[in-house]
Amino acid sequence: MDHKARILIITLEPISAKMAGPAIRAVMLGKTIADQYDCAIFSPTLTPDAPPLSPDAHGKAEIHAGGGASSLRKLAAQYDVLFIQANVLKPYPFLAEMGKYIIVDLYDPYLFPTLVQYENDPVQADASYRLMHRVLEAHMLAADFAVCASERQRDYWIGRFCALGRIDPRMYRFDKSLRKLIDLVPYGLPADQPQKRAGGPSLRDIQGIAPSDPVLLWGGGVWDWFDPLTPINAVGRLVSRIPHLRLVFMGTRSPNPKVPEMDMTARARRLSADLGLLDKHVFFLDGWVAYEDRLNYLLDADIAISAHFDLPETSYSFRTRILDYLYAGLPILTTRGDELAELIEKNGAGRALDYQDIDGWEKAIEEMVTARAAGITDSGIRSRELSQRFLWENNAKPLLQFLQAPYHSPEHRPITMPTLIERARAVWRRGGPSLILKRSRELLDDVFK
Repeated sequence: MDHKARILIITLEPISAKMAGPAIRAVMLGKTIADQYDCAIFSPTLTPDAPPLSPDAHGKAEIHAGGGASSLRKLAAQYDVLFIQANVLKPYPFLAEMGKYIIVDLYDPYLFPTLVQYENDPVQADASYRLMHRVLEAHMLAADFAVCASERQRDYWIGRFCALGRIDPRMYRFDKSLRKLIDLVPYGLPADQPQKRAGGPSLRDIQGIAPSDPVLLWGGGVWDWFDPLTPINAVGRLVSRIPHLRLVFMGTRSPNPKVPEMDMTARARRLSADLGLLDKHVFFLDGWVAYEDRLNYLLDADIAISAHFDLPETSYSFRTRILDYLYAGLPILTTRGDELAELIEKNGAGRALDYQDIDGWEKAIEEMVTARAAGITDSGIRSRELSQRFLWENNAKPLLQFLQAPYHSPEHRPITMPTLIERARAVWRRGGPSLILKRSRELLDDVFK
């Protein structure tokens, strides 16, 4: 390449004031990359009713929102490298046929959530899983380079690459470490100090929560693979002893209009109502909080929480909301089973509790509320310290390294049985004519037994 690489980041998520994790990731990686390379971001979803991002929200990365396949094709033709999230080829399969360098973002192992989301509808579950499985396969076959969020995820994806035949002797000769096939680009955080946006909303004012009331914050959507029921039950037990305890769910519906409100959100509301907690001790904010306002809510809270079930999704997840908790310097209560939960407990940033352990949650919440009331903030300090491991500027280094010298990975070839002649050549190279004779005798013995 006789010029500096130009990169186009493509997401299917809406880019606006209110964004879910994949869109935030696209914007923040674009902002980071654009400091050194010509970078643009594309989303097919135009949201004119949402306020625009502030001028510095995406740095030098130009954002293209709206437009169909033809406009994307024209835009992509102007760039050397396409960074695509792992559902983009479903509506835009032509991107894999343009001869561009393809980077595939595998930070979300979304097949596991698909299993959970449709478990009560076997027909929908079967059709959706098979479709998304084939979509994911198309991305993994097209990738020159892929990125994921953790070493545990990378092990999972290497297994899938092996099963697809992408890891073969040619790939091994190309790069023995396989880091040129898949490396880590975790979800990240800004390097600056967290601050409330002046004039922005106040969580306590919106819900009428007193400044002294202890607030537990669930900072994101209530998806079907999460377990909000256990902490709600724990709060129900605690209100007689901590009468001003509040639990706030910060998001109830994805900002992507194509994603419906999930069953678990309704179940959480019903349980809160049945326990007499709804709008008294447990609050659900409608819709989604704007990205630039999230710190106003996080910094109004005392303790951040996230709970989930014992599922494959748990083991391979990388909870973006947890990183926001770390950034805000909040002590964290979560469920064990994923890498971030292990880091939180190991580094003293909070506690990782057993699955569906209401007793454990009740005890942990009470202990942490008591500690905060006594001015003990060690977990919050450790949380903020841990956040420094996940800065965008550091996480993006594998992408910047690829852009310095883009490459096409060895072309994928379907794995087939070697022919008799190929096997004979391999045997000859290992042991010459004597080994050929030996293997021939063994073959004849098997035939005439």
